[in-house]
Formats: sequence, structure tokens, C-alpha cells
Amino acid sequence: MIEMETEPSLEQELDALERIDDSAESRLGRGRRLHPTSPLFEIGRSFLSLVVPGLIVLFLAAGDRYEIWYMAFFVPSVASSVLRYFSRRYLLTGEHLVVREGIFFRKTRNIPYARIQNIDTIQNPLHRLFGVVEVRLETASGQEPEAVFRVLSLAALDEIRDGVFARRRIPEPRSPEPSVAPETTGAEARADVFRMRPIDVAYFGFLSQKGIALLFGLMFLVWEFDLWKRLLAALPFDPEELPSRFSFWTWLMAAFGLFLALQALTLAWAFVTLFDFHVARVKEDLRTTCGLWTRQTATLPRQRIQFLEIQEGWLQRRLGRMSVKALTAGGDSTSRSQVSRKWLVPVASVARLSGILEEVQPEVSFEGRSWERVHPRAVRRLFVRWVLLLAIPVGFVARTSIPWACAASVAAAWIALSCSRSRVKRLGFSLGDTAVYMRDGVLTHVRKVVRFSKIQSVALTRSPFDVRHGMATVRVDTAGNDESELSFVLPFLRLRDAVRLARLLRRRAAETSFTW
Repeated sequence: MIEMETEPSLEQELDALERIDDSAESRLGRGRRLHPTSPLFEIGRSFLSLVVPGLIVLFLAAGDRYEIWYMAFFVPSVASSVLRYFSRRYLLTGEHLVVREGIFFRKTRNIPYARIQNIDTIQNPLHRLFGVVEVRLETASGQEPEAVFRVLSLAALDEIRDGVFARRRIPEPRSPEPSVAPETTGAEARADVFRMRPIDVAYFGFLSQKGIALLFGLMFLVWEFDLWKRLLAALPFDPEELPSRFSFWTWLMAAFGLFLALQALTLAWAFVTLFDFHVARVKEDLRTTCGLWTRQTATLPRQRIQFLEIQEGWLQRRLGRMSVKALTAGGDSTSRSQVSRKWLVPVASVARLSGILEEVQPEVSFEGRSWERVHPRAVRRLFVRWVLLLAIPVGFVARTSIPWACAASVAAAWIALSCSRSRVKRLGFSLGDTAVYMRDGVLTHVRKVVRFSKIQSVALTRSPFDVRHGMATVRVDTAGNDESELSFVLPFLRLRDAVRLARLLRRRAAETSFTW
């Protein structure tokens, strides 16, 4: 007699799930807490965000100073920091990193090792004093980190890295890339991919002009706290006599001195932020490290880089420099504050690009590519866009003088035509054996590349203007596309070229094993 297998009842399934949950809870009870200094760092963050602004408003602001009441939130913030420390635990299991937090409402997250894209760290001087580090773990789930540990000991960081990387399995794409031996725990095999030279740090500071941003910040503080009137009131003479008190050359020297001071601040920011910026290949991951006072590290799994972008601004081209950005499936959640994540290569000589790409993506090369152009009518469409944009300043000039308005109109038309022709001449795409390439830009020249194994979708769109001019736009999406900054969009293509390109990309992506 053959016994038939019966499906478990709902009560049996619920009992099994409860046993699993109880087992996880018992294991998490033996899990690890954060470093004992974690509440101190949380309290420090609350002090800087709540108390310090309140004190500045209290002593400097004029008029209504209701912002000082924000300091009252400091006490519950301290209590919340202490409770979070005692309620939060993490555990490294066979396949998952399990994180539990919460007292009244408990939240347990199971993060598979295979889904962890990046392990980034931030270590300021206070962190180094206590031998701890802030750790961020990112997956492909969105723009926010999957888990943030404030703070862990360096030994705990090494344990998490070894546990994650030893158990993580990344499928190898079908590419001519040489095979790599399986990862093993223990001593890390490092190989320098890129190290930023002092001259490149100086170039980066000069090109970024952070000193101007600082100047605008100081001007905002002067306006917010009404400091300008206080300074004028403190002068020993009538403020109206200030312009005539000093000669033209004195004011010119003062302006030149201010410019030098801003450049000095810009260079200081660059050297403090990008001190010892280097990219090392640790097994199959790229690890970026930089910072003088606050050391930052960002981990990019090399096989999971979705998108590469090479930028060459107008000044960069004159100096023979370029920058490289990389996007992984984990997104770019720390780009606003973490330089090590924002740039793969902040600034380097163009001659070093081929060597960097050889280490990052050996199957990718921009050298010797033949580029297919966009529709010639794109000049007309771009010219109309530029004219509409420049009509605003020309309209302001027309309110003051008709002759100046005519001169401004001629200059605007020349600028619009030059920019339109320049972009159409630059815009194009190229197909390789393993990837699709594009280039674009007017003042800033941009080159982008996406491998076929990273393509998730290919979209062909046509606006009413595209239909009128026989054009189309092709967009390529990957697992880590960031529409606000890094995107692969080819506009103004001839319709037949767009259809052919979209079909070919879909076919090549389908023929290639997808690995995000």
C-alpha cells in the first residue's frame, strides 16, 4: 500500500514558524551588542544637532529666538540613545546577518550575505581615540543603508567583513575576464589600483572651489544673525564714509587677498578630505580609503559595478585630467556626505584611465571606438531650447536699453547655435563585444559604459517632437540606476537607429547571464 503524503495544516505551519522565531530569538539573545561607547556617540550627535544650534541662536540671533526650544528635545534623545544600545543586537548566521532592534516594537531584519553590496566605514578622530568605527551596510533595496552600526570595535568590523565576504558568492559573468581564486578569510591580498597624487588633490580643490561655497555660507550667517549691522555699528567712524576711506588700490588688494584666502581654504579642504586617497583591490572588491581627520572607506564589489562614467570638465581637459564615477546595485546613499563613495577616481591624468579600467573592468575600453552620430536635426531642437533659456536674461536687458538688448540677442543666438552644434557633434553611441558606450556634453565631456550583463531593461520612447522629426530616445536601466545623476539616456537618435539599437541591446542582454 502506497502512503500518500499529506500537506501540513495551517496550525502545523504556524507552529513551525513560531519554533523558527523562538530559535532566532534565542540565538539573538546570545548575539553581539554594539560597542559600549555607542551611546556616547549618539549623545554627541544629538548635542551637535540640537544644543549647539540653540546656543548659537541664543547668543547671536536677534529678534524672535524660538529655535532655542529645540534644545528641549536633547533629554529624550539621550534616553532614546541608551535604550537603542540595550535593545539592539546582531548575529552572523550561516546565510544571513540578523539585526534586531526596538523595545516596545521589535524589528528583526535578515540580510542575506549575497545581497550585501557595500560595507562602508567612517572613522573620525574621536572614533580613533576609542578604537571604534561607524559601519554602513548597503544592499540593492534602495537609497538608504540597510543597516547602520554606531559604533563597532575594529575587531567586530573585521569579523563582519570576514563573515560576509567568506560566505558571499558572486556569480561570474560571461566575459573575457581572467578567473580568480576563491576568497578565503584571513590576511587580505591587496593590490593598489589607484593612488591620488598631491598635485591631483590640488587640482581637485581648485576645480571644486569649495571656498566659494564657504563664502556663501558665511554671507548667509551674516544675514541670518544680522551681523553686518553689528559690524558697521562697531566702526569708529560713520559707515557711510567707508567707501571713501580707502583708495581703489586698497579695495583691489583686499579683493585679491579675499580670493587668495578662498583658494587657501579650498586647498585645505581638499587635502583634509582627500588625504591619502587610494583604491585597493581586496580580493574581488574595490576598497576606497581617504581622509586626514575623518577616515572614510567604501567597498565596491567589482563584479557588481553597474555603471561607469568618465567626466572631463572644460578646465580638466585643459589640464589633462578626468574623473571617474562608479555605481553599484547598492545605490549611492552616502554620496552627499562620503567622498569615498561619491568618486571612484576624483581626479587623475587621462593617461592613467586605461590602467584604472584594466583593474576595474578589464573588458571595457574607450580606445579606438567608432561612434555613431545622432540625427542632424538635433541641432535645430537644441537651438530652440537654448534660445528659450537665454531669452530670460535678454528680457531683463531689454528693459534697460534697446541697443544693449539687440547686442544681447545676437550674443544669445551665437551661444545657442555654438552649444547646439557642440553637443550634437559630441553626442553618440558605440557597441562593443561586452558593453554599450555613449558620449555627451558641451562644456563637460562625459563618457559612459554599461555592460550587457548589467542591463535590466531597455526603453524606446518618442515625444511629439521626436515623432515630428523622425527621432527617438533609448534609455538603458541597470539595477543601480540613479535618475538624479547617473543615467544612460541616448536622445535625438534617428528612428531606425534607435529601433536597431534597442533590439540589439535587448537581444544581447537576453543572451548574457544577468548578474546584478
